[in-house]
Amino acid sequence: MRGLLSKLILTILVLLLAIGLLGRFYAAKPEPENTEEPVAAVTPEPEQSEEPQESPQPQESSTTEEIPAETPETNPEPAVPETPAESPQPQESAPVESIQPEPVYTEDPVFTDVNSLLIVANKTHRLPEGYAPADLINVNDVGGWGTIAPYMRAEAAYAVAEMTQAAAADGVTLMFSSAYRSESYQKQLYDGYVAQYGVERADRISSRPGYSDHQTGLALDFIEGKGADFTSDFEYSASGIWLRDNAHYYGFIMRYPKGKADITGYSYEPWHFRYVGVDTATAIYNVDVFCSFEEYFGVSGGTEYK
Repeated sequence: MRGLLSKLILTILVLLLAIGLLGRFYAAKPEPENTEEPVAAVTPEPEQSEEPQESPQPQESSTTEEIPAETPETNPEPAVPETPAESPQPQESAPVESIQPEPVYTEDPVFTDVNSLLIVANKTHRLPEGYAPADLINVNDVGGWGTIAPYMRAEAAYAVAEMTQAAAADGVTLMFSSAYRSESYQKQLYDGYVAQYGVERADRISSRPGYSDHQTGLALDFIEGKGADFTSDFEYSASGIWLRDNAHYYGFIMRYPKGKADITGYSYEPWHFRYVGVDTATAIYNVDVFCSFEEYFGVSGGTEYK
């Protein structure tokens, strides 16, 4: 009886053990499903990483498609031409700025009247083509000393003669090389400078024909016949010092003062003087010995020809 009971108990234990194992087996089945789910969850991640790689492609294609889609719409309309139309606007405003100083010149006939002592000749203002003063006289005939081109307008010529005598009384000999130059003569000089130095330098040291202060018949170049002639060192010569301090008493101003090349258009020339009348010359001198004609009258000048 006991043996039968033991077998029964053993059988029950085996069944219980088997049931437990089956329960564990079925309980363990979801676990691989769970492990596979993260795998499935991981697989979308590379798909997402691949999608951004593919996304620029449709973006590029969409932009390329949108551009031609817009261009035919804007081409017939003024929307597209508006963009290039905006660029010329600053180009149109730039010339306006360069013209602003000119009304002072063009509105006052004193600067354009060929009979005026204040007629302007610079790189902005050209003299009438072929202009020659009507009252030219030989300065040497009235007491001056010119060597090459001694003709000037009468009033200026007499002023030079008076100034020459005053300088002589102070022990200074005033002599000049050229005064009036015709347009054709100026062309020969300018072309020679261009051949020797090139256009850029020639424009700094000489005038183009029709733009020369000498053609007014009111300007002249003083010399001493020494090495300082036609150089900035002329300001230290006896003639240069006397002219700087006294020329205004006789109606003359230094036409191209020191440090004013951007205004007058020419390098410093302490030997080049221009007759403007005693009152005007004195007024300019009293502002500054190196005050330029353009600055005093507000007349446009500059380095560019017009």
